[in-house]
This record gives sequence, C-alpha cells and structure tokens, in this order.
Amino acid sequence: MFRHFTTSPTAGPRGAIFAGWLVLNALLVGGGCAWVADSGDADAADDTGPGDAGEPADAPPASDVPPDSDADAGPDNTDVSPGDDTATPEVGPDTPRPDGMIDGPVGLWTWYDIRGSMCANGTTTGIGVNQGSGSQVLIYMSGGSACVDEGCGAGNPSMRKNGGFRDEQLRACVDGLCDGGVTFPVTSIFNRTAVANPFADATYVFISSCSGDYYVGDGDHAFPSWTAQFRGSRNQALFAAEIAASFPDASRVILTGASGGSVGAMLNYWQWVDAFAGTRVDLVSDSFALVFADGPEWRYALHHARPPPGCPRCVSDYRSIYSFNAGLSPESRLAVLDSADNWTLDLVTGYRYTEGLRALQQSLSQIPNLRYHVADGSVHVLLKHPLDSVWVDVQNQSGTHTLADFLGKMQSDDPAWQSHSPL
Repeated sequence: MFRHFTTSPTAGPRGAIFAGWLVLNALLVGGGCAWVADSGDADAADDTGPGDAGEPADAPPASDVPPDSDADAGPDNTDVSPGDDTATPEVGPDTPRPDGMIDGPVGLWTWYDIRGSMCANGTTTGIGVNQGSGSQVLIYMSGGSACVDEGCGAGNPSMRKNGGFRDEQLRACVDGLCDGGVTFPVTSIFNRTAVANPFADATYVFISSCSGDYYVGDGDHAFPSWTAQFRGSRNQALFAAEIAASFPDASRVILTGASGGSVGAMLNYWQWVDAFAGTRVDLVSDSFALVFADGPEWRYALHHARPPPGCPRCVSDYRSIYSFNAGLSPESRLAVLDSADNWTLDLVTGYRYTEGLRALQQSLSQIPNLRYHVADGSVHVLLKHPLDSVWVDVQNQSGTHTLADFLGKMQSDDPAWQSHSPL
C-alpha cells in the first residue's frame, strides 16, 4: 500500500574519523541555517558561496542547507491509505514484492510508502517522486552523517529514536528545510526550468538517509533506551525494485547521491544495476570520495554493513569500489564530483582529504567509463548549487569548465567528456 500526497513543484585511524563525525554534528546539524534569497526563479537565486551565507571560500561551511524553494506549497491534497508504521521487512520469500504503482501527476512531488522499508527507529518510510515528461529516471540519495550513538548525535533528525521520514518530512524538503538542513537539490538537478540542467524532464526520486547507516546497514543494534533497526541496504533493494517495476520503459537511470548519500549511491549501485537489468544506469557521486583504503569511514560494526557482493576488496580497500562499479555496467558512465578544498571532508580525515583526492584522481583516470569534476574552492555538495554557478566551476590550464557542461556531456555521450581538476 502507498501513502501519498501531492504538493506544488518547485584517512586516518577509524577512531579519528569517528571523532571527526562528532565534531561535524556541531557544524552540520546544530550550526544554524543559511538561506539563498527567494527571487521567484530558481535560476535567479542569490548564489552566495560554499555555505550559502556569503562566507569566504576558505571558511568552514555553515551547514549543508538547501536554498529556498521558489514554489508555493499549494493545497494539501492528502490521500492516505492504511499502513502499519511499525512493520518490519521480512527476509527471504516473504519480502514484499514491488507493486509498480508509482504513477503520480507530472511535475508534482508525491510521497509513496514502500512496504517493508523502514527508518532506523522502525517506522515505515518510502520515496518522494516527481514524475517528469521524459523517459529517464534520476534518483537522489540524501546526504547527512550516520547514527553511531544512542542519540544519533552526528546524524539527521530522521535517523533518531523519535525520527522518521514520510510525507510530512518530504513536504518540509520541498518547502525549503530538509531533514535538519541537508540538500534538496531544487536549484540544480531538480530544477525543471534551468536551461543548464540536462535532467530537466526526467522523473525525480528522493530517498531519505533516515536508515542512519550510510544506506548499507542490515541488522539491529540495541542502545540502552531503544533498538535501532538499520535497514539501509534492504531499503535500497525495495526502492530499486519498486522504481524498476513502475518505470519498465525507462531509457536511462541516473543514480546520484551527495555527502553520505554519495557513499550510499556508490555502495548500492549494484542493486540498481540488478533491478534495471538491460537499462543503462549511470552514477554520479558528489562530495564524499573514498580516498583512502580505510576512509572516510562507512563500515561501522553497529550497522552490520553489507558491502557489495562480489567485491571483497571493497572492505579491505574502500577505493576498489570505483573499478568494481565501472565493471558492472561498462556501457554506463560514472562521475565523481568534489571540490579541491572540501573542508568538511578534510575535518573527517585529519586534514588529509585533498591529498587523498589528488592521489585518487590518478587511479580514476585509468577507468575508461569514469570522469571526475573537482571544483575550485571549498564547496561541500556541489549539487546544492545551480549547475552553471561559478562556485562549482573548475579553472585550469585548459580554461573554465562548468558542472553543467560536464554533466551535459555525460548525458549526451559526448566523446569530448573529460575530467577536470585544479589539483
């Protein structure tokens, strides 16, 4: 059963990495919000810089906060189907089968409960869908950290004991304040009016990080006051199956994710390739590169993380995920987005992220169907900015290269699609 509504469009040691995430909580969750002025046109938003508050490029970002939506929330056309908020997904033959019932109005955000999926607190979750007029499907996996302690102090509100993510939370994202401040990319890849957006007519799918486990968990963990049910990996299987059943004629699928969602997209790419057998599935990972063999960390014991089957090296050397994914679908294109001075990830890795990213570029350059776009400056999450924004440009010896041009060439299979980086 679906519950839906529609609303108007619009590497250091692991201990050091863990400590870095705790510090990030103060910056990303409790550090306040910065907003882009609502001008009535997403393309005309005040593009003020890395933290969306006008701070200098080398300053710590205030938070990963989306610009104001330029749309009116509209009437609440809620249509609620019965559902069980505490249902747990079954394993094996009783796993809920996809219904293929996603068929919302074009251009409107619609919430769908997906049977068997759940947030960390055990409540049912699902996906937000904004159906497009074209034949492509673009999936965006939300950013944020993870739940690594009883209060999920470094995580988003949706991950916590009293959290959850359903229609109300999707509405908040559309209205401009998403899950404590994570990016809802309404000015970039979710912008239907921007000439620079190569995905303007695609169907958009938004997935919350409420599983609290970088989308890779597959087990329970008992805290003193509650038991977290980490089901990120199983959720992805359910979501991919439902989307594939609902859009069997999709001409292409583009799986994207930012920050923690970038990790989820990379480590679950195999599930989407399996679900869309015979359909090209591209991958865009934004602002959380796995630059060291063991970091930044994603594999916490309490999450019972499920690495991609067939990639044992992905556990001993995180960087192996890039060549593994490229080999799953050689006809697809894979893109890595980041910035040259990603302050947020520098903090996590003991200020060695830029060094690791520079070294990673060398190995990424050897993968035939992968390219990277490393922007100048310190932006964390390039997809929170318009794709033709100067804040996500690359300037190097060959000139100025926009993110819009990079993604456009990726989409059009342009043979001139190239990697660009100032590093």
